Amino acid sequence: MLKLKLLPLAMSVFFISASSYGETLADFHKVQGNNCQSCHTKPIKVDDAESHENKSCEGCHGTLAELTKKSKKNLSPHHSHLIDLSCTSCHSGHNQPVLVCQACHDTFKTESKIPFSNDSPVLDNYEFQSITQDMIEKALALGPTEQHELIIIGAGAAGHASAVSARQNGVKDVIILEKQSYIGGNGMLAAGGMSAAQSLTQATNGYNDSKESWYQDTMKGGRNINNPELVKTLTENGSAGVDWLQAMGADLSSAASAGGHSAERLHRPAGGAKSGPEIIRTLKDTAKKLGVETRINSKVIQLVQDKQGRITGVLVQGKHSKLHVLGAKAVIIASGGFARNNELVAKYRPDLKGVDATNNPGNVGDALTFATKVGAATVDIKEIQAFPTAAAGKMVISETARGAGAILLNNQGKRFCNEMDTRDKVSACVWSQENKEAWLVFDETVLDRLGQLRGMLTLGLIFKGETASDIAKLSGIDAESFEQSINRYNDFKNKGVDSDFGRKNMADDFQYPIYVVKVKPAIHHTMGGLKINTKAQVLNEKDQPIDGLYAAGEVTGGVHGGNRLAGNAIADTIVFGRIAGEQVASSIK
Repeated sequence: MLKLKLLPLAMSVFFISASSYGETLADFHKVQGNNCQSCHTKPIKVDDAESHENKSCEGCHGTLAELTKKSKKNLSPHHSHLIDLSCTSCHSGHNQPVLVCQACHDTFKTESKIPFSNDSPVLDNYEFQSITQDMIEKALALGPTEQHELIIIGAGAAGHASAVSARQNGVKDVIILEKQSYIGGNGMLAAGGMSAAQSLTQATNGYNDSKESWYQDTMKGGRNINNPELVKTLTENGSAGVDWLQAMGADLSSAASAGGHSAERLHRPAGGAKSGPEIIRTLKDTAKKLGVETRINSKVIQLVQDKQGRITGVLVQGKHSKLHVLGAKAVIIASGGFARNNELVAKYRPDLKGVDATNNPGNVGDALTFATKVGAATVDIKEIQAFPTAAAGKMVISETARGAGAILLNNQGKRFCNEMDTRDKVSACVWSQENKEAWLVFDETVLDRLGQLRGMLTLGLIFKGETASDIAKLSGIDAESFEQSINRYNDFKNKGVDSDFGRKNMADDFQYPIYVVKVKPAIHHTMGGLKINTKAQVLNEKDQPIDGLYAAGEVTGGVHGGNRLAGNAIADTIVFGRIAGEQVASSIK
């Protein structure tokens, strides 16, 4: 095992400038008496996942979990809720480092320095090198370097659901390509739950629901511009998707309500933990057991077609393997939406220009370029949703918090809307307030029901007060107005009627201590995308399937119409991911 003097530096939670350590991390290692083979194989060959290099890092410094345990700070950048985050996800031996935490957590951006960044702004996502058309044509001319049965683009919930489904239905050779240095996509950030009706979880908890009710709620929430056939497919298969995940070991034993839903149908783990990480971990572990290979740092540039128009593979840009073609009998696109591409968002919604997004940094709409080049049609592309309660402008506070009893107050301490309305309506209400912001207010009961909120206490985003005066000192909200609003809401709760805004679900009355967190709407979901049918086949402008091409999840359009209901995104990824895998298996057979 190598012995380096870097360990104390690696344990530091708040990174320091590298001015005294050389220009790069590699320089520093050399100063300590190491050479290239200290980190790399001999001869040097680096795979896109940088597997050997990460093992070398851990050999000297320990795992991320070990570094976090040894940290003396409350917040350690070595602790992450992201799956398969590795040393090289942030640290680079020869290039500018990346700090993935700051993509969502501004605390890390303003207070942390990462070694060898030379105090310059640190990226929050790896930037692939620019390529030319000449380079693309040369790679295409060489033909496939490998041949596979199925290639899936994107390692989020839809991608993993597709992979597991395909393997379970007999597809022997499945590859997932992920352009980021870690997997999970938006699914990893999903907070509320997975929508489903007539599930075993609902029956066990005594919640009455029906698939028809869910269908009607989804159509109404989407302002009835949804594709009815896709919505019917979603609502008829949601409960089977929950059963499927639970059979693999996922905890979806709890169900909650949310705006736009007429029943408790957002399935999540017991205790109110986030549903996304639970689902992604379950799918990832199952995919691994089934022999699915996932390649990170692998960006799809182009789809490859034969002379008949059938999709026969993909052109990939690997972080180290560079441009190469992978052949396949079928391709499933599961690369997510484009909420993090504000330029593209503003093209369709000028009013959202400059608005933060809650999404994973990779959700920039790559597929809208490479899929449309092979004739894929798009639908509802202008339908873009804002999430009403994002802390720090980008961190989702699940609307199940409101379902559990939280309310919204403005800076004057007054309620201003029905907190259980649909996302578009609540967002519009918040935007109409002073500074286009509001305060989400809840007590210990809600905190106990939604354990995910406790992490925001550690981040310093949530304020706790024993009295209205405490709340006023911490937040600037008028103490008298705050107290009046709480008492008025408690009175409505006890009488069973919200005389101000008609809220139906008021959960419990408020008791001190009370917590408040500043929120504002953020771009959250792009309802439009590639046009598909109920078999998850991608359609061209004539509504004909493009042979060999399928899609699932937020990269598609038509399911959610003009406004997505909470929990329907995860349901979309699971239901149509499973269908895509099944259809590929059927076509290959």
